[in-house]
Amino acid sequence: MYKKKTGYVLMRYVFTNKVWQRLLGLALPLACCLVLLLPATSEAHAILLQSDPANSAILKSPPSQVRMWFSEDLNPTFSTAQVISGADRQRVDTQDAHVPSNNSREMDLSLSANLAPGTYIVIWRTQSADDGHVLSGSFLFSVAAADGTVPQSSGAASIPNTLGAGNTGGANGQLDGPTFFSFIMVTLVELGTIFWIGAQLWRMFVPPVEQDESNIFKELRQQEERRFERSFAIPVLVITFLANLGVLIGQGLVIASGQALSLSMLLGLASNGRFGTYWTVREIIIVLALLVAIYTFLTKRRSAIINSAIAWINLLLALGLLIAMTLSGHAAATSNNILVFAVLVDWLHLLAASLWVGGMMYIATTYLPTLRGRSLQERTASLLSVLPRYSPLAITGVIIMAVSGPFNATIHMSSWEQLFSTAYGRALVVKVLLVGALLITSTIHLRIFRPRLAKDYAKYAASVEASTEVASTEATSTEMTEGGETTAKIDEDTTVDVEKEEKVSAPAEQVEQLEREVSRQATRLTKTLRWEPLLGIGVLLCTGLMNVFAGTLLPATPPPAPPPAQQTQATKPFTTTVKTTDNQFTIQLKVSPNRFGPNTFTVKVLDKNGKPDTNVGVSIYTTMLDMDMGTQTVNLQPDNQGGFNANGFLDMSGDWQIRIQIRTPDFKLHEVKVKMVTPY
Repeated sequence: MYKKKTGYVLMRYVFTNKVWQRLLGLALPLACCLVLLLPATSEAHAILLQSDPANSAILKSPPSQVRMWFSEDLNPTFSTAQVISGADRQRVDTQDAHVPSNNSREMDLSLSANLAPGTYIVIWRTQSADDGHVLSGSFLFSVAAADGTVPQSSGAASIPNTLGAGNTGGANGQLDGPTFFSFIMVTLVELGTIFWIGAQLWRMFVPPVEQDESNIFKELRQQEERRFERSFAIPVLVITFLANLGVLIGQGLVIASGQALSLSMLLGLASNGRFGTYWTVREIIIVLALLVAIYTFLTKRRSAIINSAIAWINLLLALGLLIAMTLSGHAAATSNNILVFAVLVDWLHLLAASLWVGGMMYIATTYLPTLRGRSLQERTASLLSVLPRYSPLAITGVIIMAVSGPFNATIHMSSWEQLFSTAYGRALVVKVLLVGALLITSTIHLRIFRPRLAKDYAKYAASVEASTEVASTEATSTEMTEGGETTAKIDEDTTVDVEKEEKVSAPAEQVEQLEREVSRQATRLTKTLRWEPLLGIGVLLCTGLMNVFAGTLLPATPPPAPPPAQQTQATKPFTTTVKTTDNQFTIQLKVSPNRFGPNTFTVKVLDKNGKPDTNVGVSIYTTMLDMDMGTQTVNLQPDNQGGFNANGFLDMSGDWQIRIQIRTPDFKLHEVKVKMVTPY
């Protein structure tokens, strides 16, 4: 028999203690202040901020290169660009798109010399080195003719994009194939992580009920832990591991759908940038947690010390997994002045989701099923004893989410208008509504269902106790004496017997009525706890949509300051005329633009009579004199104009030695060395 003190005292303590209400009342105004006062610093994917030439620019003379600056650090392996003529749909860049080593947020590519007047389309694709997301876009610039007019072209609508599948869905707020796949994978990772971490927090911080004489609470806790270990731990971690791998595959689908499953593609995504590093850490932590889960599944009997060690190991792995997810997410891509705060708040937000949503998922899938088949008294006593011990965790999660959620919104959004004008904002609105519904539902069962159940269960327990005492008194009063004599006369005891019958029958009716009421309320509370996590899952679905739709936000970060003067000032190509060491050939060398980075090497070979000689082969060997960086070879090709050219790369500014080698048909080599200084 369970006394009313089993759960009622705890319930009274929870509901008479107003501390959590004060904290929640403080959190909500603070959240509003954070929304209104914190500076907007939107960072969502590597979005184009500025370009040279600028979008829609009309130039009097053709540019030699295109430079672009983005909102996040770029992964140079999978960030690229191309320039296409609007007139004949042909590429006019030299296919040397690259991220300079001195600015990881810049991408440059060279253009063919002497572009004809017309419209040109720059198509770019970026992968953020911070959060791993892939984004693509385009812009136009035009080169005017001598009379200032721009020849008409058929437009950019049908310009072919050879950069891969392209993130057209996520950037436009649509769930196309690659975007939908990424959404499913990201959501599964969050669902699995929050459920598994919520289980670890429950088992670590929800204290067990004091043991009663029948050890029923100890037995229920053991069944609950065994159910999670045998039915959920391994499957959840396996699904999370595979979904985390699916995140990389989703990025591969956006970059190049035909190579999304290639080992080289996956290794490239995992080994580049901050996202790749922390994605690998996530996978390693999941594998370690899976090994621990397999061990607990295979070992049925463990000492208390081993169980305690396993609990602490799982807790440390859970916290590490949260850190890895935060450092590979959007918060890690914010501006440096609030990077620490953004990462900390995002980590707290995930922790709060694990406490609240993860805990509710654990209740619905693991705790409640252990109560099936138990008596009404056992089920009710457990509900009224265990749930109050979880309430502090849930309330903590609510408070943290109330504060961290608006902060995250200010980080990623620049205006209230974006709540309704972007797919990210609309997903955020739905998420807020679901969180509100979840909060209302939790408040109803916390403030209404559980107090009523505790009150009626206390009456039920008292009535059962009273009924038992009355029945015991009746049995004693009707005993016969040892000699067969009755202990009361019939005439005198008639009234007493009637009074006793009324005294017994009244509590019996009351007990039966209270039992039905307790059963009804316990069933109502249980159903609420089973369906409540669905709202939490809806919240995580919205989080997944926000993840893939973050590219619909426009960055509020101001465009970067113009590059330093030495980087933008016009540099003169390096030109020189020299003779080979054997005086057989005269060589005219031109290096353009003669700047750190990609350059075009042009050579004209003149024979002894001063006439161009194209019946030779030309190679150039570049050596950095200020630092031992090895020697690079550039093989020049005929340009059908009496010369030879090719694109090469000067890895840094400073003193360079250029060795020019001429190969004649008789397999003789003629060469000369030239020194040059390359500015930035």
